[in-house]
Amino acid sequence: MTEIGSTIRFLLKWIGLVVGGLVLIALLLFVVAWTVNLRDEPPTPESQALRVPPLNPYAPEDNIYVGLAGLDAPPGESVTVTGLARIERFNRQIDLASQDPRPETLGGVATQDPGPRLEFTGDVGFCEPLNRSVWADAPAHKTDIAQLLADNAELYQRYVGLHRRPGFHETARPSITAPPVYFSTAPIRKLFLANAALKLRTGEPGVQRAGLADLTDDVRLWRAALTGRGALISKMIAIAYLEGDYLVLADMIADPQAAVPLGAADSDLMVPLFALGDWNIGSTFAEEFRAEVATLEQLQRASATGLPVPERYPGDILFQSWNRAENLAGAHFFKLHATENLFARNAAQLVVSAAADPAAFTAKSRQPVVSPPASEHPWRVWLSYNPIGQILAAIPAQGLTGYAPRAWDGAALQRLVRLSYEIRRQGIEPAGLPAFLARHPEWSTHPGDGRPFQWDAKNGELRIQTMGRQPPGRRFGIRIWQPYSAG
Repeated sequence: MTEIGSTIRFLLKWIGLVVGGLVLIALLLFVVAWTVNLRDEPPTPESQALRVPPLNPYAPEDNIYVGLAGLDAPPGESVTVTGLARIERFNRQIDLASQDPRPETLGGVATQDPGPRLEFTGDVGFCEPLNRSVWADAPAHKTDIAQLLADNAELYQRYVGLHRRPGFHETARPSITAPPVYFSTAPIRKLFLANAALKLRTGEPGVQRAGLADLTDDVRLWRAALTGRGALISKMIAIAYLEGDYLVLADMIADPQAAVPLGAADSDLMVPLFALGDWNIGSTFAEEFRAEVATLEQLQRASATGLPVPERYPGDILFQSWNRAENLAGAHFFKLHATENLFARNAAQLVVSAAADPAAFTAKSRQPVVSPPASEHPWRVWLSYNPIGQILAAIPAQGLTGYAPRAWDGAALQRLVRLSYEIRRQGIEPAGLPAFLARHPEWSTHPGDGRPFQWDAKNGELRIQTMGRQPPGRRFGIRIWQPYSAG
C-alpha cells in the first residue's frame, strides 16, 4: 500500500507540474500577445490615398445617380428634388450612427424611404433581357406592352429622362448598407426594352430610327454608370443592363427581315465598342474599401457600448464575426488603422487584378488576395498582431475576386455583337466564318483572356467562353445572320 501511495503521489506531483507549466506557458503567451498588441500602427500611404473619394463634377440635375434615387418619386413631384432628399436622409442616418454608436443606430440604417412612391403597374415578366430574346418575345405581347405604356406613362418618361443626364456619381456616404436606388428601375426598363424591340420590328423607317436611337441612348446611360464613381452593385447592374441592350441588338442583326443600317460608317453607330478601360471596374474596389473603413470605424465606436451589434441582414458574416471576436478577445486585440491597412492592401490587389491587361489577366486571377487567417492555424492568428483585424479582413477579400471577370464577360459580349454585325455587313457566309474569325481577333476573342469565340455551325450560333461565374440561364451565345435564311 505504501508503494502504491508513493506512486500516486509521484504521479500527482508531475501532473501538477505539467498542468502548472502549461498554465504558465499560456499566461506567458497571453502576455506576449497582449504586449504585441499594445499599439496601433499608423495608416499606410496606400490606405490614406484610397480613403480620398473623387470629386463630384455633376450638378444634381445632371447626375444619373440622383435621378435613379428619385425615379419613383410621388406622382407630379421632381425626380431630382426627391432623389436629393432621400440621399440626404440616408447620409444623416449614417452620420447619426457615427455620432451616436448604439446598436440600434448601427445595425438598422433605414435605406428605404417610408414616403409614397410611384409604383410600376402591371406585370412585365414576359420580358427577360438576359435569359430570353426580347426581340422574339415582344410581338406576342404587343397589346400588353401598349397597356403597360399607358398605365406607366409618367414612370416611363422619367426613365427616358435619365438618358439626358450626362454622368454618374454616387453621393451617398460610404456604407455597406447603400440606398436601394435601383429597385424601381427593373420593371420600367424591361418595358423600355420591349417597346424598343417593337419599334425596331416595324416596317416604318422613322419608327425604326426612333427605336435604334432609344437603344443608343440607353447604352450611353449605362456606360456612364459603368465608368462613373459607384459601388460594386452599381457596376454590376450597369454591366447587366448593357448586356440586355446588346442582346436586343444581336437578335435584330440576326433577323434577316430586320432593316439594319449596313453602311461603312454605321458600325460604330449600330454597335459601338467601348475602350477596354471602360470595363475596368478596379475603381469600385476603392469604393468598397471606403465603405469597409466606415463600417470598421462604426464597429470600434460600438465596442464602447459593450453590447452585440445587430446584424444588418440574415447571415451578416462581418457583424457575426465581430460579435464573436469581441466576446473572445476584447477591443485590445483589434487595431483600427492596422485593420484598415489590411483592407487597403486587399483593395489595391483587387484594383491591379481588375486592370485592362488581357495578356496577364488569367495569371493575375489565379493569385489569391492575401488573407493569412484563411490558411493559418487559429492559435497562430490569436498570437499574432491585430488578430481580430486579420479575421475581419479575410472575410470580404476572397468574395470580391469574382466580379472583374464578370465585367470582362460583358466586354466580350459587346465584341460578340459587333462581330455578328460585321458578319452581316460584309455578307460573310457560314463556310467563310472560321477564316473571318481568324482574321479579326479584335472582334472574335475574349478581351479578358484571349480565348476565341466558339462557332456552332449546326445551330448557327457564336458563343463566348466566359471567365466569370455567371448566374444560371444568362445568354452568352447569339444566333448569326446567314444569307440562305433570307428567303
